[in-house]
Formats: sequence, C-alpha cells, structure tokens
Amino acid sequence: MPAIPDITAEARAEAELHIREHSLGEAARIGKLSRIREVVLGAQDGLLVPLGVVTGMAAASPSQSLIIIAGLAEAFAGAVAMGSGSYLASEAEEGLFQAEIRDEGEEIVEHFEREVAELAIILEHEGLPRADAEQVAQGLAANENVFLRTKIQKELALSPDAGGDALGDAFVVGGTYLGAAFVPLWPYFAFDLNTALVVSLISTLIALFALGIAKGKVARLAIVQSGAKVVVIGGISAGIGFAVGHIVSTYFS
Repeated sequence: MPAIPDITAEARAEAELHIREHSLGEAARIGKLSRIREVVLGAQDGLLVPLGVVTGMAAASPSQSLIIIAGLAEAFAGAVAMGSGSYLASEAEEGLFQAEIRDEGEEIVEHFEREVAELAIILEHEGLPRADAEQVAQGLAANENVFLRTKIQKELALSPDAGGDALGDAFVVGGTYLGAAFVPLWPYFAFDLNTALVVSLISTLIALFALGIAKGKVARLAIVQSGAKVVVIGGISAGIGFAVGHIVSTYFS
C-alpha cells in the first residue's frame, strides 16, 4: 500500500472538481440504471403472461375475437395488478428503511457513548487499528449529521437516502407491462388464427431475446447468454399455455 499523502490544496481542488463533474453525476446515473429492475420485471411479465394466455386460447381453438378480448383483458388487468403490486412493495420497503433510520437516530440520542464505541468497533473489524478506529469514530461523532449517515451506512448497510419513488416505480412496471403485452397480441388483429399463433410466438421470442440482451448490457452480464435465458423461459411459458389450452379443450369437447 502506498504511503498516505498529505491533502494539498492542489489535490483538494482536483478532488472537488472530480466530485462535481463525475461522482455526483454517477449517483444519478446508477440510480437511473437501477430502474432496469422495474423495466425488466414489467416487460418480461408483460410478454410471458399474455403469450401464455393467447397461446392457450389459440390451442383451444375459440373464435379469434375471443382471443383478442381475453388478451386485452389480461393486458390491462395485469398492468394494474403489476403496477399496484410494485407500489405497495416499494412503499413497504421505504417505510421499513425509514423506520430503521429513525430508530438509529434515536439510539444515537439515547446511547451516544455506546454508539460511538460501536462505530469504532465496526471500523476496527474493517481493518483499522484500534486507536485509529476510535479516533475516526470520535471525529465523525463530532458532527451529528455525518455521524448518523455513517452509522446508517456501516451498521444498517443502507444508504442514508434510502427509499425510491414508489409511485414512479409503479408507473414504470405497469406501463412497461401494458406495452409489452401487445407484442404477443397484435398478430391476432392482423392474421388468421394459425398464422397469428406462429407470428405471435416468433415476435414474443424476439422481443424476449432483445430484452435479455438489454438486461445483460446494463447489468454487464454475458449478453447472448442473458438473451437466451429469457427466450428459454418464454418458450416454456408458451409451451405450457398451449398444452393447457389443448388439454382443457379436449377434455370439455
């Protein structure tokens, strides 16, 4: 490990410039990229569930209008269900995070000396010598806001700004689901039943592969493997939907 340098005026100015131009922007960029979870969740389910529905109904050989009605009903109902589910889950998670942060702030007020010692022990476990860990903990404790934020990060493993945009997440999930749901559905507006079934399957598998590649790029995974994995899941979903539709129609015919 190189010797620890003094913080010169030049180094400080360079660091401040780097924070303004890079670090603060990085937090916002990573925050936007983290929303890929909602996009993938909404798009993948929006492709797979309607594909299973329309494929299953096509296997049962009902009229094409019934397939379209069922597909549209599922698309809109699924979008509402996914969006509201995402909202409730995010709201509960944000409430939990905020409660934990409040509890930590109360512990600092009620047991200040113990909390300083706790931070020193955490820093010592992370590799600082005991004397240095205690000195750093005492220095951080001199500022109430800095001490609380550090405790949240080190003890709770949370961001001090934990909690996202629950309503925004809900709109992303629901809207993405609804948009993706039209991929397996649109061929039934344009082609006869048998052609529509094939085109729907091909269109959806292509969309799933593209989604997998996008997810792989953002998450820095192997993009072909990521795309193939999502396609396999889509193929299984379509196969199950077709089998169920065929079995049910045969049994009740």
